[in-house]
Amino acid sequence: MFFQRLSLCAALLLAALPAASQLQEDIYVHGIIPTENVTSLELQPRFKAKDDNKNETVATLSFNPTFKLNDHWKFGAEIPLSRYSAGDVSEKGLGDITTSFIYTDYSPEKIFSYGVGTEIIWPTASHDSLGDGKVVLEPEVFLVWQLAPWFFVETEYRHIFSIAGDSGRDDINESRYRLIFGFMFPDEWYFEFDPRYTVDYKNPGEAELIGEFELGTMVNVGSSVYLRGGWHLAGNKYSQDWEIMLGFKILYL
Repeated sequence: MFFQRLSLCAALLLAALPAASQLQEDIYVHGIIPTENVTSLELQPRFKAKDDNKNETVATLSFNPTFKLNDHWKFGAEIPLSRYSAGDVSEKGLGDITTSFIYTDYSPEKIFSYGVGTEIIWPTASHDSLGDGKVVLEPEVFLVWQLAPWFFVETEYRHIFSIAGDSGRDDINESRYRLIFGFMFPDEWYFEFDPRYTVDYKNPGEAELIGEFELGTMVNVGSSVYLRGGWHLAGNKYSQDWEIMLGFKILYL
């Protein structure tokens, strides 16, 4: 039964290819497709409930610039200012800064596009509770299948591992599998559903499934706003109970 359903889905997708190739001439919302290479500046206030039972929370304001270096390469950064709270304990300051180098092969006329690159997390946090205390590499590869101007699917694999840092902090070694289903509409609204599954190799047998959504709209040709939320859905690894985020993005097209 599973293979019959899989074959039917594959046949439907293949049948959609000729139509999809003609429908990609115009993109309804810019800066959403993961392989699109756009210079941008993003502001993200977010609130994460790491453990509701312990009242353990993190509030963060992140500044995320991304620079288009050429048609294929882009450089990005995430600079977080955070406040950690758990019971009577409260600490605030700079979190771990992330930098990224990504290569993408993208064109609006292409049905398939891809990207490869890595993120590097630097142990810049001003308090232990605001970061991991490790230099962490996150190499990734992702594929995007854009079937229409209003719909795309992204698949992503990322390996996350620490290579240096405070010997007193826990090492990190994880794999993350991610899917994004993106819907973009002619009135410049968009919606994404984003499940991701993480396997922890430092703690064998631990894994986590998180589901996220994002709802946003273009304010004008060069900016967008969005609401994003996420929840722990399943698994015996707990990075968070839930999270809510607002975002404002300026695009330099």
